[in-house]
Amino acid sequence: MLERRVGPIPAYYLSFNLYALGNGLVGVFLNLFFLANYSYLAVLFFQIATFAAALLAYLLCGHLLLRHSPKHLYVVGLAFFALVLVDMLSARGALSSAFVFGGLWGAATGVFYAGNNPMMHDITQRADRTSFVAVNNLLTGAVSLVAPVSAGALIQYSTFSGVDRYLWDFAVTAGFFLLAVLVILRVRYDAPRALGYSLARAVRGPRPGYGRFQLFFAVSQLFVIPFGIILPIYVFQCTGSYLVTGVYASYTVTLSVLANLWFREGFRHDSGFAPGAVVGILLSSLVLFTGFDPPVNAFVFAGVYTVLATPLNNRAMVGFMERIDQDRTLDRVLVWSNREFFLGVGRLVVLGGMILISAVVLRTSADLLFLLPFLSLYSLSYLGVVRPAGRPPAVPGTDP
Repeated sequence: MLERRVGPIPAYYLSFNLYALGNGLVGVFLNLFFLANYSYLAVLFFQIATFAAALLAYLLCGHLLLRHSPKHLYVVGLAFFALVLVDMLSARGALSSAFVFGGLWGAATGVFYAGNNPMMHDITQRADRTSFVAVNNLLTGAVSLVAPVSAGALIQYSTFSGVDRYLWDFAVTAGFFLLAVLVILRVRYDAPRALGYSLARAVRGPRPGYGRFQLFFAVSQLFVIPFGIILPIYVFQCTGSYLVTGVYASYTVTLSVLANLWFREGFRHDSGFAPGAVVGILLSSLVLFTGFDPPVNAFVFAGVYTVLATPLNNRAMVGFMERIDQDRTLDRVLVWSNREFFLGVGRLVVLGGMILISAVVLRTSADLLFLLPFLSLYSLSYLGVVRPAGRPPAVPGTDP
């Protein structure tokens, strides 16, 4: 059997990265789907509906984890993704479909990650998590490397038009999601039930000591969401090419892979990397204000940001997981749900602001581009959660 041959961690790598490959095939093109068939505002409506539904679904799924294994939710989420992609191809006409499909895609996202997060936490209890996070991110980047370019070619040279132009891209993606289901169903591992989940406790969060992580999760989304939406659409609007947009996405993935290779063991020694990387992110964002070729500016900033933020994100995630393990009185489902709550708050705040600005003042992604240097100030929050490998975060009431 699969789990006897390769073990739960390698099998997880395979299943999750089949999901990542499929996600790379749709990725930025879900936004272009609504941009091309509806409007720029439809993209933002789709995104805010997605994240609102994902947050609600994730928090409610904590109740299901009282009786069901995280693997069951992981499987349901993947199957739901495939179903939504098939359903999106029947979309016609009304702008409201951006809300409908955003809600469906978000529900699938919430269910999937409600299973993925505690399952990932459980199977890495005895593993080197710094190495695990780096290897998984490396594999995710590697399998996603050709996905955006491939998807861009499938869409660019499709013989169909309108909604049907995305037929092959969505069909292939659904196939990878279902294949990921088949892989994870073969895996067995010990999955402790949630200790006593409640929605109120998940929102309120654990005792003091997690505040710096909560702040980081919320404010990071104030940059990550606009960065992920605005720059790819901006490249598309400047070039008019799905293929070039796919090249942009693959370019950022390539740099993410290289950054994970470079920092695969975390920060090797105590150094000034984190403060230096934060300064680098802030300075690189200023290139967007220059008068050089605008698409080139987007590529330059995205490249520098990806290289510097990748190891910072890895160490922030490892620090969060280590912090949970140090406090044995807390249930991992509760703390991961609280993390998702703060991520969701940040996402909804920034998307609500983008919709308001776009509806009242601005009209295109180019108009919003110059907000990114200001939003990049979020990177200062890394300084509260990132520590070199081997230096765990302090637990209140213990020696640091």
